[in-house]
Amino acid sequence: MTTSNLLKLTLAVLTAITATSAFGQSPPADGGTNGRAGIVQSNYRSARFFGEMPAQSRLLSLSRPLTGQATDDFPGLPASLSEFPSGKASDRTIADPFRPKRPDRTDEQKPGHGSDDREELPWKGQDPFIPAPLPVSEQDKESSAIDEVITIRYQNPATVRAIRAISRSQAVQLFSEVSQKIDERSLEPSSYDVRVRRAVRNLTIALNNEAFLDGLGLSADSFQLDGFRNSLGRLTNSVRVQNFQEALHILNTAMMQAPAMNGLTPGVLGFEFTSASIDTLDKFSGLEPADPGLRIRAGKDDQSSDILQEEIVGIGLEVREHADGLIVVKPVRGGPAAEADIRPGDIIRSIDGQDIRGMKIVSSMDLLKGSSGSRMEMRIDRDGSESREYVLTRRIVRVWTVNDARILSGTDTGYFSLSRFSQNSTAEVEQVLNTLHSTGMKSLIVDLRGNPGGLLTTCVDISDQFVPCGIIVSTKGRLRSDDMLQEATYANTWSVPMVVLIDGNSASASEIFAAAIQENKRGLVVGARSYGKGTVQTHFPLSSIQGDLRLTTARFYSPNGRTMSGNGVIPDVGVDDPDGILNGDEVLTEAIQIAQGKTVKDLAIASGNCRPQSHSAGRSSSLDDIMDPSYPGMIVL
Repeated sequence: MTTSNLLKLTLAVLTAITATSAFGQSPPADGGTNGRAGIVQSNYRSARFFGEMPAQSRLLSLSRPLTGQATDDFPGLPASLSEFPSGKASDRTIADPFRPKRPDRTDEQKPGHGSDDREELPWKGQDPFIPAPLPVSEQDKESSAIDEVITIRYQNPATVRAIRAISRSQAVQLFSEVSQKIDERSLEPSSYDVRVRRAVRNLTIALNNEAFLDGLGLSADSFQLDGFRNSLGRLTNSVRVQNFQEALHILNTAMMQAPAMNGLTPGVLGFEFTSASIDTLDKFSGLEPADPGLRIRAGKDDQSSDILQEEIVGIGLEVREHADGLIVVKPVRGGPAAEADIRPGDIIRSIDGQDIRGMKIVSSMDLLKGSSGSRMEMRIDRDGSESREYVLTRRIVRVWTVNDARILSGTDTGYFSLSRFSQNSTAEVEQVLNTLHSTGMKSLIVDLRGNPGGLLTTCVDISDQFVPCGIIVSTKGRLRSDDMLQEATYANTWSVPMVVLIDGNSASASEIFAAAIQENKRGLVVGARSYGKGTVQTHFPLSSIQGDLRLTTARFYSPNGRTMSGNGVIPDVGVDDPDGILNGDEVLTEAIQIAQGKTVKDLAIASGNCRPQSHSAGRSSSLDDIMDPSYPGMIVL
């Protein structure tokens, strides 16, 4: 068979497939004579953005009859493939709409002047009608990242319960509400074209994702899912989404095209379209739907993060994920776990008879939750010895953020650790300072290692207890209302010489506090460079569903105007202690020597000579809406 006949046969097959497809018709032109050319260019962009578009989807979306009006789809191409001349590609004079124009050759570059006339085609060996995809390595990396995001989302039983409860009208309202907030408040909003294409990409990958399919009870072998997957690929290939109305139209179209089967509901599609819009932003923005199961079991109406609350319903344990289950970071003071002598380092192996080894923390956390007065059983390993069984009763537990407050043995140095900046942390810090002072404190060490942040207003208030004058923190965002300058305002502050401890897990509000002490020359910072999270997250309660939207709205800046994002705080005295406290706390040992030295005493005396310009303790009301995301690796229950 000749090349010409082979090409004609291929085109005939593709045309037949397109004609039988729900999305096979050529879309209308955008307007004017360049409408279809604009569509071709959009196809090129989408293929470059997504890279891993299935070959069948690319063929279906790009193949059209090359006769009559449809010849405008590919300007410069003949109406029939049989009109292609034979010979080398370099002999052809037909313009390629996907290939950038080459600069005109000079005489020295023309054939016959010593130049190599062979053209290097980036798609050599590929169909010239299909834009070159992303390199395989980039495809794999992007697909793996999206697949991981979807897995995390649908491995969370609370999220799945919330999604199942969303009606079609709520899903549309949720997409509308979140889209509006992104447009109005996000620091760096993405375009609607990017959001919709990410939503289609998310769903295409989700239909092969085990957590997604299991969570919603879908079958990966379903013919309907295969058809829907192909429909999704064609849905956005022919258009470039310009605004919200066009994005909403595509969402509604996807809802109508979804197979009529249990699990893949309009609520699922609407939630994934909404989540995908947030996925195109930064990693700290997020959507947190309320858990309807938790509200029923625990009787809770407050949707704020438990990690920032003064009280929780549970057994009072701070835990992290572990290969063998959950590892206890520490029991909460005064909680059922502490009363049962559960200790840091204990490994929880099972909950109510269910083995949690290898289980994701969101799933094991779901087993720990329950209403006040309910009982639970746990099997715990300690120091590799035989397991012990515990039976605990859940109740309301006060979550303390100030821990281990004491005068360090053999010194006159006070010490306390602050695990996070939550609602009651300011009062806790004030109380412990008074206690330490009354027992002879002459210098102070504040331990912020592992502190992931919390409420900005709390951080500013605690900083103000030590910084007598100067800037504490400033923020800059898209809107003028997101720009703030917080200065020291307290007339009386603690003048005790102080040292602040940080490490790579000290983030956000912890970094603001450390930078305020360091750059206002109030004390010294010891340890390792902090995390470097220098962005502001504002929380917006949702009206379409029960839950919370978290958007990055501004960036933090240190008192000297240095951006915190990606930089963190570099300690005045760096201490490398990779094994932490396992073989002695080298950071604390160094800090004790510094706290008793002359440098911090001189800094404390010098800082006491300045006074705040304003004695008003008033704060911007917008500070109350600024808080960090729940720390994903640490749960308090």
